[in-house]
Amino acid sequence: MRRLLILACAVVFLDVTFFSVLTPLLPSYKSDHGLSEGAIGVLAGAFAAGSLVMAVPGGWLVAKVGARKTVIAGLIGIGICSPLFGFAESIVLLDLLRFIQGGCGALMWAGAISWVVIAAPTARRGEMLGIVIAAAVVGELLGAPLGALAHQIGTEPVFSMVLVAALFLIAIAVTLPEPSGVESQPLGEAWRRIRGSDVPSGVLMLAGPSVAFGLVVVVGPLRMDDLGASPFLIAAAFASGSVVEALVGPVIGRISDRVGRTLPYLIGAGALILALIGLGLFDRLPLLFATVMVMAFGAGMAFTPASTLVTDTATAAGVNQGYASGASNVAWGGGQMIGAVGGGALAGAAGYLLPCLVAAAMLAGVAIVARSLGIGPPLISELSEEAGAADGR
Repeated sequence: MRRLLILACAVVFLDVTFFSVLTPLLPSYKSDHGLSEGAIGVLAGAFAAGSLVMAVPGGWLVAKVGARKTVIAGLIGIGICSPLFGFAESIVLLDLLRFIQGGCGALMWAGAISWVVIAAPTARRGEMLGIVIAAAVVGELLGAPLGALAHQIGTEPVFSMVLVAALFLIAIAVTLPEPSGVESQPLGEAWRRIRGSDVPSGVLMLAGPSVAFGLVVVVGPLRMDDLGASPFLIAAAFASGSVVEALVGPVIGRISDRVGRTLPYLIGAGALILALIGLGLFDRLPLLFATVMVMAFGAGMAFTPASTLVTDTATAAGVNQGYASGASNVAWGGGQMIGAVGGGALAGAAGYLLPCLVAAAMLAGVAIVARSLGIGPPLISELSEEAGAADGR
């Protein structure tokens, strides 16, 4: 389990590092290519759009050929596309390559998360997923400074590093066995089981913070740039936020295993709502810096319990974890795309405050739905029992 957990952490770390590497580079791409806020939103959201498009196929691939082969396929794709992105000069090509990177990332996430969920004890699932998500956050932490470094030395050498890392992880993946005792599941059967379960509620709970995060990574750098922040200051803000999120994730995973998923999620959603409002209102760099910290804390509180809830409810419904990971990628990719593209378009048309208020209102609605579910320890215990019964069958 330890070697698998290390591999899963490394896979999501790589994916998120080169998702977030673009954040401090957005003002440069905007000026170099003469882009509008909406066009910047498209570039920032292309990665998430690729994740969304490949979410269900990624889950199907896990259910069909297994988690290990799906992870390797994603690593091959991102290892090829990332260096090409570093050398690309056309905005159309940049958008396309980011889209493909996102699709490959969906395969990596679906395979890695499914692999861990299948292998982990049910009672420690939140803790294990919290560790993997924390690794993703550490990738986010490294991504922002790497973006600032790419601003100085060029994107070509920085993005070419992905190929070396991908080859190294492929070499590790081929030495690990596939999870045992997992049968393939037709998409139609999985869909029927999902429709009659609480999986859609978990997906909604994951989508809400994803919209907020997608908006923040577009509006935040642009707002800070307008106030005179350098790429290194923007990177420092998001990197510092990532430290907070990385520390919160594993702790909240353990807590949610004991007290349930709802309470930590509601605290995280509340912090994200405050951060969104502050992002739209504040016009001083120190306050925006603090807003990013609050956003990171809220994201760490919300993402882990919501992600674990999707796997819990999928287990209870007898849904292959590949499809559960695909559903999570739909929530993450769709939310990020809506937040980035929609937020950028609204910011260009009506200023920064309106998209922040819209996202805050949306997240408040999702929090109300989450509160109505009231998912606490009794349900988690029931899910563990149902999972054990399913294993017995």
